[in-house]
Amino acid sequence: MQIRGRRIGPLWLVAAAVVVVGALLVGVGFWVGFPAVPAIGQSVAIGYVDMQKALESHPRRSASERALQEFFQAKQREFQQRSRGLNPQQRQELDRQMQQQFVQRREDLLGGLDKDIREAVEQVAKDRGMTVVLDRTVVLYGGTDLTDAVVAKLSGK
Repeated sequence: MQIRGRRIGPLWLVAAAVVVVGALLVGVGFWVGFPAVPAIGQSVAIGYVDMQKALESHPRRSASERALQEFFQAKQREFQQRSRGLNPQQRQELDRQMQQQFVQRREDLLGGLDKDIREAVEQVAKDRGMTVVLDRTVVLYGGTDLTDAVVAKLSGK
């Protein structure tokens, strides 16, 4: 996929989506109030997870990315065949339709991985008594690294 003339890999798009969704979930959590917010004077246990490492370690990641790449190549071939003889406006519409199909397929294939990772993060956090879990990219200092435990949970260890 290209954004502003630059080719963006599907893994980066997923990572960006994970960060955005994570930030939204934290914001919504503060807005509605976390169910287990500690009272004043109680300690807050903060953990963090390297979501990129968790995604790279997911057992189904390679197969999902391979299937997505095959789908993309098939759509490229289909576009080349179907766009012959079309005017520029029709080609643009066909391209838009195929991009939508690609985005939907990516969501179908990689969205399940994100769900698995979030479930593993939630379970590990509960097991370790964490109050808040952040993405590693927003942690400058402190916190407890839960990444290895999440990766182990994903791989079934």
